[in-house]
Amino acid sequence: MLPPGFAYVADAVADADAHLAGLVAEVPWEDHVFRIFGRTTPMPRRIAWYGEVPYGYSGVKHPARPFSARIAAIAAAVEARTGVAFNTVLVNLYRGGADSMGWHADDDYPPGATAAIASVSLGAARRFDLRERGGAGRASVILGHGSLLWMGEGTQPAWQHQLPKVRGDVGVRVNLTFRSLAAR
Repeated sequence: MLPPGFAYVADAVADADAHLAGLVAEVPWEDHVFRIFGRTTPMPRRIAWYGEVPYGYSGVKHPARPFSARIAAIAAAVEARTGVAFNTVLVNLYRGGADSMGWHADDDYPPGATAAIASVSLGAARRFDLRERGGAGRASVILGHGSLLWMGEGTQPAWQHQLPKVRGDVGVRVNLTFRSLAAR
């Protein structure tokens, strides 16, 4: 069971197979390195940023880039389900089980941003973990192909999340995290 403020919708995105294949082929994927605990390490996934405003985290800077037609179509479907208009998206490519994202919270938004996130998963199913900051709460959910995970307004300050590494060949996964950021 997910904590308050989180919601999971299976099969939320129509044409998930076509969107997965299209995104893998069409997105100009970037490889980055970041500094953590004083050392530089390759980011364990490939990424791309789209949206009306630039964004940066962990020393990685993303310039503004308009949504592609495919991303705009997925955004429209997500907006219809959530009732929230999104103007940016971080797209992550997980090439297999060794690609991951460690514990973090997306809580570094500039003033005027809406701190809700709509996370769309395409491809290989992966476990997504949550842990309460300063508390004992924990939860996990398997993010399936074509699913939507809603992380509402108050979730980022209160919870951290991760996509852990897994053993074996789990297949390719693309994740789109839609956000609404204010122009700077």
